[in-house]
Amino acid sequence: MAAGGLDEWDFARGLRSISSAEIGMFWNAYIARRRDSPVKYGSLYSRWRHVADDLVISLYLTNRGVGLFVRGQRGERWATTVNRLSAHEPQLGEALGASLRGYEGCCYLSNHPLPVTDPGAWPRAHEWLEEREEHYFRVLSSLRPGQQSGGE
Repeated sequence: MAAGGLDEWDFARGLRSISSAEIGMFWNAYIARRRDSPVKYGSLYSRWRHVADDLVISLYLTNRGVGLFVRGQRGERWATTVNRLSAHEPQLGEALGASLRGYEGCCYLSNHPLPVTDPGAWPRAHEWLEEREEHYFRVLSSLRPGQQSGGE
């Protein structure tokens, strides 16, 4: 984080934060929009879409925006995922429009700033997430044909 800048994961201090009930409503609306969505529960703030056994698209929200990044299976270290995906560089990063190592801890992080604390902004957030999620899934699925597991 730059000195005096906002960190991607930094929640508001002294300002209204999105509540756990609102977070649940946000994700429920996203899943309903997707119909038969292969997106699964990850944590309170995230949902996951499996691409392969060792490759997951993690969608997330904060008070200031939504985003997604690529990760390995639960418990896998970031460095392990980076090492595995670096074999596909620079083509993968160019296709995704994001950097493998641009944000430590998150491979190919992409975000969309908007006030998630305002439910009026949710349709824009959902639309952006859906478009990016589908793009990431198509690109990542091409890495290992026959091994994708989008519905798991």
